[in-house]
Amino acid sequence: MTGKVSLVGAGPGDPELLTLKAHHRLKEADLVVYDTLANPEHLKHVKASAKTICVGKRFRYHPYSQRRINRMIIQAARKGQKVVRLKGGDPYLFGRGGEEALYLHHHKVPFEVIPGVTSATACAAYAGIPLTHRKHSASVTFLTGHRAHDENLDSVPWDKIAASKGTLVIYMGFYNLAKIARQLVRAGMSAATKACVIEWGTLPKQRSCDGTLSDIAGKVKKKKLKAPAIIIVGEVVSLKNQLSWYEKLPLFGKKIVVTRTRDKIGALTDKLTELGAEVLEFPTIEIAPLRNFREMDESIRSISRYEWMVFTSTYGVEAFFNRLHGSHKKDARSLKGIRIACVGPETGKWLERYGLRSDLMPERFETSAIVDEFRKQRIPVYGKNFLLVRASAAPPELEQGLKKLGANVTRITGYRTKISKTRPKTIQEVLLRGSVDFVTFTSSSTVDHFVRILRLKNVKRIAKNTRFASIGPVTSKALRSYGLNPRCQAKIFTIDGLVDAIRHSVKKGH
Repeated sequence: MTGKVSLVGAGPGDPELLTLKAHHRLKEADLVVYDTLANPEHLKHVKASAKTICVGKRFRYHPYSQRRINRMIIQAARKGQKVVRLKGGDPYLFGRGGEEALYLHHHKVPFEVIPGVTSATACAAYAGIPLTHRKHSASVTFLTGHRAHDENLDSVPWDKIAASKGTLVIYMGFYNLAKIARQLVRAGMSAATKACVIEWGTLPKQRSCDGTLSDIAGKVKKKKLKAPAIIIVGEVVSLKNQLSWYEKLPLFGKKIVVTRTRDKIGALTDKLTELGAEVLEFPTIEIAPLRNFREMDESIRSISRYEWMVFTSTYGVEAFFNRLHGSHKKDARSLKGIRIACVGPETGKWLERYGLRSDLMPERFETSAIVDEFRKQRIPVYGKNFLLVRASAAPPELEQGLKKLGANVTRITGYRTKISKTRPKTIQEVLLRGSVDFVTFTSSSTVDHFVRILRLKNVKRIAKNTRFASIGPVTSKALRSYGLNPRCQAKIFTIDGLVDAIRHSVKKGH
């Protein structure tokens, strides 16, 4: 049975510009053959059993010949596999998609083409340049600025292009920028015509440089822009200063490392990315089930003796109810008459999944605030039986505080934290080079594991050039215990509060 090949456009770089259809094909794929310009973030959608192969080509660097790529794709399809050929931008626009489709057609292999957002439109939009505008340009020409057997680009009809008086977008022309500018001027285009070069368009590391045909090559060299880059020529470039929005985002250009668990890392990553940051995911901890459930089982069997239960995280809620449902075949009705305290709205939402609402949630989203809240509301604690569901490494302050109020406290471990095995070495190298602006910490465990992974000596070295951002006092205390200074701390101890603290720190230039 012959499989199918999907020639898929990955878009220009921003992972959120991937189309829904492309996303579906990646999830179904058995083999993904991708180019260098296809963002590796897209591979997160691929199933664990799928094989991924990078066949990316760069300027004068072609590790895989086109013939070898074609053969690889056909062999997999003839084995019945679903193959995704993932290309940067759109496969049919300077992406050799047409050549690969013809090859598949000649070899009678079923295929489909899924268009992608092309770099011309996307990079222009992210740089603040509309490719057409009623007062400036009524046409657009797409051109490749690199031709294998024409070093001086003499085969390009420059006179016709110059006479079009529309916008010109040049792909793969970075290394020929000076030649292109000269050719356009020779063909009759004014040397004062506006031009812009956009490097890594649509990504947080985007940089742009604008000038005229007479000086753009020199300005780009002075600014040290590099490939991959796209070139835009035309009067629409004059609108850039007014319409630029992406490079004005509050965290644009900031490189931020996120250390949360992999299942929770996305929420913080999304919020930071929306503000223009380049986010590097470096999960330091993993949540692991208990090796021994004796403590938890005993507490569930005698659950009716407790007047209060306290949950300090979503993981504690999930671990307890998974055990209650799975091994004890009980549900939330078993907690009848028991009042529940929890820390933070996220934990409260997880309780609601099991049909429960918290009776007490402190305004300050930190563990120590629970004891303060009992005092503030004058809720009777003396002689009451409390069950605390905590992480294995959770600090003892909460149970100590409740005991001082006269409570009978039983603390059980709901889950374990351990060092994450999925932490990219490349990010460790980036941290040690001192090129990261912030490292975020959302718990004392993320601090402890970060130090264990990188070693305190190296972390102190990182701290000389990198700001540590803390979600709250407990996390800040953990940092200080290692002699590390949290440069900013959330006022409201939530993910939104942490993001606001980083924004404020950047604004103040701390």
